[in-house]
Amino acid sequence: MNQRTFDPASLARFSDAKATDAAIPKWKSNFPVRQSEEHDMSRRQFCKVACCSALAVGGGWLAKDRIFQAPKATEPKLVAHADEVRVGGYKLFDYPEHHPAILVRLSESEWAAYSQSCTHLTCPIHYQHEQRRFFCPCHEGFFSAEDGRVLAGPPPRALPRYPVELRDGEVWIKPA
Repeated sequence: MNQRTFDPASLARFSDAKATDAAIPKWKSNFPVRQSEEHDMSRRQFCKVACCSALAVGGGWLAKDRIFQAPKATEPKLVAHADEVRVGGYKLFDYPEHHPAILVRLSESEWAAYSQSCTHLTCPIHYQHEQRRFFCPCHEGFFSAEDGRVLAGPPPRALPRYPVELRDGEVWIKPA
């Protein structure tokens, strides 16, 4: 009959094995990924990342108008007195609040007010009275001073126009 007996040398072998295990950091035994394989991505992982990214971008695009709502004007705003702005001149103001706008006196009785932000990349526009147009220096966009339409350059749409009203020699901007 073959019986096993206690051998102290075999116990020493086990204790040596535990000593070598202590030399390996615990995180390596918890995350057994080889360095050569750590940047590999399976087809399934790629599809998950691609689909989740597409959903996040699509959801953000659909929700952008609700998240980033532009403030709407609810009451008229006094911008200037008629004698403050000469013919061919302009005055900068904020409308409704914290949004730059420009008031232009085109003739003795003709006024126009527009957003001062270019519709391409929101650079500030400048008025050029000699050509009766607005100029965006960022990418050389031009807008008509009469109606705000795009004359040249990369802007995709016309400038937003604000209704102007004269009351007893005062220039008021009305909410649209």
